Amino acid sequence: MSTSPELAMEALEEALDIQSDLQTELGSVLTGEQQLLTNMSLKDLPLLQVQKEAVLERLGKQAKNLKACIRGLAQAFKLPESDNPSLSAVIGFLNERDRSRLRKAQRDLISLTGKVRDQNRINDRLIHGSMSYVTQYLSLLRGLVAQPTGYLSNGIVPEHQKSGRILTLRG
Repeated sequence: MSTSPELAMEALEEALDIQSDLQTELGSVLTGEQQLLTNMSLKDLPLLQVQKEAVLERLGKQAKNLKACIRGLAQAFKLPESDNPSLSAVIGFLNERDRSRLRKAQRDLISLTGKVRDQNRINDRLIHGSMSYVTQYLSLLRGLVAQPTGYLSNGIVPEHQKSGRILTLRG
């Protein structure tokens, strides 16, 4: 499959733009997820999860398309054969104007990916913090509802474990 370098550049730039748009969309979904988690609006969370999965699926497909465009550009410029040429490796063979445009697009995409990673990390902490709180609360409730087991072998009645954190938060 032989294409002209100009067409290959256009296809690659378009693929990078689509990848950036998808990363931005994923960032928006994750920001919405954070707001729902912070406000404890859990009824809308499953719908947002479906949205997030759809964006992630499209991102995966677009990543494959982006690799194909990079490979196509490498072939158009008759660069040394490689199974998976990187964007950085291909950029080195371009003229200065094209090189600066693709480097800017690459930096922007890396920046967006970092923002998405940070937002995902925040949401992960929120979810795990909430789960920890719920688990502690359920343990406290189980302890309060459980029947005493009776006397131990030394004649002492066992006490229920109480979570100091739950008691201090709820008084």
